[in-house]
Amino acid sequence: MLGSCGGSTTPTQVPPPPPTPDPPKITCPAAQTVQLTDGVTATVTFASPTIANGQAPVVTNCTPLPGSPFTIGQSTVSCQATDGLQRTDTCSFVVTVLAPPKLTATSFLAFGDSITAGEDGQNSTASSVATMSARLHPSVLFPQAQRYPQELQQSLVTRYKTQNPTVTNQGNPGEMARDRGTLSRFSSLTSSRQYSVVLIMEGSNDLYDRDDRVVPAAIEGLRQMIRDARSRNMRPYLATIPPMNPAACSPVCRGLAWSLVSGFNDNVRGLAVSEGVPLVDVYQGFGGNLALVGPDGLHPSADGYAKIADLFFTAIKQTLETPVAATAFSRSRAPSGRR
Repeated sequence: MLGSCGGSTTPTQVPPPPPTPDPPKITCPAAQTVQLTDGVTATVTFASPTIANGQAPVVTNCTPLPGSPFTIGQSTVSCQATDGLQRTDTCSFVVTVLAPPKLTATSFLAFGDSITAGEDGQNSTASSVATMSARLHPSVLFPQAQRYPQELQQSLVTRYKTQNPTVTNQGNPGEMARDRGTLSRFSSLTSSRQYSVVLIMEGSNDLYDRDDRVVPAAIEGLRQMIRDARSRNMRPYLATIPPMNPAACSPVCRGLAWSLVSGFNDNVRGLAVSEGVPLVDVYQGFGGNLALVGPDGLHPSADGYAKIADLFFTAIKQTLETPVAATAFSRSRAPSGRR
């Protein structure tokens, strides 16, 4: 085309407007469950929702905010994304706050021999052996905090803060399960009615002479303890005995009955089944790790006692903790609020 001055003109090309981005799409974090140890509220933090699409700037907000206090029960957190074109999308997820855990029984009696008492296995000496009884039991104990009943109590107190559970240590060095005096001592404690649960771990001294003919009498002794406890409405827990280590002989060997321990524990397991009582399998829990046995080959090391405490704690938690009903929630998305 010619212009008025004889030139030609070309129409200016106007670029098309950029495509409008898709509306925002918000995805909430997964549902959360929080376990209280005390109190009635929990401060809950959670990740921000993820956003896709939308015209910048895209603003998100959630109600309640991360870091807000949530009360016991189930609460819904609602989140919304709003983009620069004022289009919105929403999602929600559930926060479940569980009440502090509780036990159905809180007074525990730990009954057994020197392993329950907490002997350290390091202080037997060749000179002192001659003056000891035939059972060779030293009298040196680990500090209170390293004996299995005390470690167990600390674990229970830490988890069950609203109840103050107690574990009374009634370990008696040199004691044998098959002795009549052992049952008498047991009955004198259970008849006090001070305890709801008794933790029984006994039998290492019965094996001292390396004569497996004593095993039936020892198992019968344990059976009588179980039945005595039940007759007084106490709940008995039965434990296998720890492994012995014949290679640990510094300065004296006290684990020479090691070869009888596995068979004895098979009988303990059978007794637990026949009497229908919870089994705390200390022997299996050691997992063949003889580093958990102290230098006399019989008494656990400090780590061994900690392992025993943990095994009892796990059994108690599994059997005496009050079940808490909790519904499993998956991430859910509310109907779209796009406009």
